[in-house]
Amino acid sequence: MSTSDAITLFDVGAGQAQGSRPLQEDRCVVAFPEQFPSKVEDKIAFFAIYDGHGSGLVSDQVSQTLHHLLAKRPEFERGEWTAAIKAALEEEDSILLDRFKRESIEPALSGSTVAVCCINLTVGELLVSNLGDSHVILAERDPTTEYPYHIRRLTETHKPEVPSEKARIEEAGGKVTIRSGTPRLGDLNMSRALGDLQYKNPVNTSDPAPDPASSGSSRSESRGNFLSNEPYTSRRMLHSNRRYLLLMVSDGVSDQVEDANLAQHVMKLSMRGKRASEIAKEIATKSAGHQHSDNASCIVAILDGQGS
Repeated sequence: MSTSDAITLFDVGAGQAQGSRPLQEDRCVVAFPEQFPSKVEDKIAFFAIYDGHGSGLVSDQVSQTLHHLLAKRPEFERGEWTAAIKAALEEEDSILLDRFKRESIEPALSGSTVAVCCINLTVGELLVSNLGDSHVILAERDPTTEYPYHIRRLTETHKPEVPSEKARIEEAGGKVTIRSGTPRLGDLNMSRALGDLQYKNPVNTSDPAPDPASSGSSRSESRGNFLSNEPYTSRRMLHSNRRYLLLMVSDGVSDQVEDANLAQHVMKLSMRGKRASEIAKEIATKSAGHQHSDNASCIVAILDGQGS
């Protein structure tokens, strides 16, 4: 990495484990600057975790296409990253709708969370965006001890029971129900995701059979999107005189370990000489090692400011 860059990507790696699930429906993407297909001159690194449900169709598609859609957006080239990721996610659902019309009903019955990090290494800017319950954690590292501090989660959890989400769903003509003690939108325990087109326009406006997510009093033609593809997005500058630890995890990891404990454990392993890929694999394997475990995915990135 050129010393002219504000931030150096010192090490990055991804790890996954299937857990007790019959299939691995998580997908991870690690794209270095030379692999990110953008026309901008700055060096851009792209990392993502997509946690599929229903099948791996949506998470598989998104892992292959979202960074390409994002890089080609005119908003991205203008530096309007927040608008670019929102538009790219809408494009993904449009592609899935076309597949639904032309190929099969699977895009209506399966979906995926989204957790994305896009880092401009040249200037030190970080974009984080998410749908659902896959998360991004950022910590600073003490330059002498490597101890992580100022550990914070940069993403939001999109669940049907969150008051603002419940209100949005009901305003769209949907409803939140309780099944086995878990608030749900239809079969889903999340309120934002890609795919799951049965809960979105135009599919949810035609009812060949009763939709458990819709309100009995709502007219199908007046329904909005029960499930949203509008992401939570934030942008921040990374300081060139600091060191960072960036973690990305599916809920198969975040449901098993608290963010602070995870960051501390990762840095202990790093200080023992383990590479980011080894650490990410160990985290995923440990998280998926118990009975009834979920798919688990983890991305570990070590970032150093030029002057740190």
